[in-house]
Amino acid sequence: PTSPHPPAVDTMSSLAFAPSPVPAATRAPRAALAPSSRSPFTAPLRAPLRTMTPAPAVASSPGTARLAPSRPVVSMADASRLTVLVPEKLSEEGLDILRAKFDVHCRYDLAPEQLKDVIGPYDAVIIRSASTVSREVLEAATNLKVVGRAGVGVDNIDLDAASERGVIVVNAPTGNCVAAAEHTIALLCAMARLVPQADAVLKAGGWGRSGFVGASLARKTLGVVGLGRIGREVARRATGLGMNVVASDPFTTPELALSVGATLVPFDEVLARADFLTVHMPLLESTKRLIGEEQIAKMKHGARLLNVARGGIVVEDALLAALNSGKLAGAALDCFEKEPPMKFPGSVSEQLATHPKVVATPHLGASTKEAQEDVALEIAEAVRGVLDGEMVATVVNAKPVSKEMMLKLGPKIVVAERVARLAAAMADGVGKGEVTIRMRLDDRTENTQLLRIAVIKGLLGAAVEVPINVVNGDRLATERGLKITEVIEVVDTDEEKSISVQIDSLAAVEGRSIGKKAYLSKINGWEVEVPLSETIMVYSQVDKPGQIGKVGSYLGDQNVNVSDMTLSRAAGAGSEALVVLKLDGVPSAEVVAQCGKIVEAGLGPFIADLSKM
Repeated sequence: PTSPHPPAVDTMSSLAFAPSPVPAATRAPRAALAPSSRSPFTAPLRAPLRTMTPAPAVASSPGTARLAPSRPVVSMADASRLTVLVPEKLSEEGLDILRAKFDVHCRYDLAPEQLKDVIGPYDAVIIRSASTVSREVLEAATNLKVVGRAGVGVDNIDLDAASERGVIVVNAPTGNCVAAAEHTIALLCAMARLVPQADAVLKAGGWGRSGFVGASLARKTLGVVGLGRIGREVARRATGLGMNVVASDPFTTPELALSVGATLVPFDEVLARADFLTVHMPLLESTKRLIGEEQIAKMKHGARLLNVARGGIVVEDALLAALNSGKLAGAALDCFEKEPPMKFPGSVSEQLATHPKVVATPHLGASTKEAQEDVALEIAEAVRGVLDGEMVATVVNAKPVSKEMMLKLGPKIVVAERVARLAAAMADGVGKGEVTIRMRLDDRTENTQLLRIAVIKGLLGAAVEVPINVVNGDRLATERGLKITEVIEVVDTDEEKSISVQIDSLAAVEGRSIGKKAYLSKINGWEVEVPLSETIMVYSQVDKPGQIGKVGSYLGDQNVNVSDMTLSRAAGAGSEALVVLKLDGVPSAEVVAQCGKIVEAGLGPFIADLSKM
């Protein structure tokens, strides 16, 4: 039987997920599995499914759903108005939205370290990148209801501490997308035509035209790594310049890429084909140092590289060496590992910023008058909505639904997210396609929306800049190419309760909670029992003497400890068996691949890092 998604209600309008994104699961290379009626890993579904579309939230105004705030919100009928602190510059257009209902105190003279000394009485604070809302600041904010971040990144806000204190955090993720894309194109053109170098010579009284022969963009290939909002805007503009655009993004569909003029290809192919390479993604564990010596070696000789995203995505030592050797003809950088670079004399960041082959700007991606106004309007409307008791679409942390409901659903949410992460690892770590969620529950009225969002977070958590929650989860799933089907079954006993996730026709990964702990309980027909924590390795083998010992000894030699394991086999000795190992660390891809070779694995090995979930 199937069940439609329950409509959102006031007390269930958000979900308290751990806020920090986690690295994507990794796996060793393997051949694609062909469905087989004899293999439990590709067993067909046993019941017809019906795809369900989430019901819309109960709306209080277009694009919002009512949210009971964590503390009583003072209404405009009360004697005092709510107060908003703005310690960094915000455009007047945004301030006017706030002033219409609240008392706004602009304290642009406030040093970042003084924030904790003055924040106590304020109901809201809006910051940019210079201020930090730390746990210490939040502990001093005895009346705070909402933190607004005028921009995308929320790494300067302690989201865990905010969630613990019932403080809602909102950001402005769309206001500066066009500005960042335009700046990328500006740097692309300036780098290709040596504009800054020629300008400097002319201003110094020189001319020297022959020394500034640049490169044409028409009919050249632009490689875009990360096809999110900004990456898509860059692709649109590059096609207008007559460039061929290839892109890599494991969470984007080919159709979405084609809609902006890009062809979706594997990451290594982007590296090999690009005359110009640009990166557009958040700085996460999975994207840190993404472009290093190995990746640059795969690029064309004389290619050029741009980073208008985050410092740390490109390995600066490798970039500097490639520029000095002539492997890369140039680079354009708007961000650095150490900012401002000049405050770190002798650092690689400073050497790059002053390099003759580098066009460098001081983190100007969002610095246009229009973008600043758009960001100010977006964050002002979000903060106003939260103070008015609404759940706005840019909430990046989650308010608990209710103490009772979260106590009931909490362990199941952990199970749902972690089995989804493992299922994604067993589907090449892509996390997109047809997704079937089977929920065996004791009550059909349970809020399965929260469990569905947990699954989406497990599949896509590493691909987005902000935490996935009940407000944005379904939208992100649609954008990233997930087609989700829920199958609900009511069961009588705790032993029967479980949540499973299956991507396309690959293995269904099932888990359940025992007490407050999450356990892996089944992979298709194979019954197992391993805690869903730390690092999980899954593979199949022919069960014969010495197999487990070989892998264990090899992992020990590589300083990787096996803390738990289980084996489930189809029949007796010599039959196919599934092995699940719980590891204390994340082995390298080479080590994982070697484990597969040692036992001649039929499936996998797959690795899912659950340690930071």
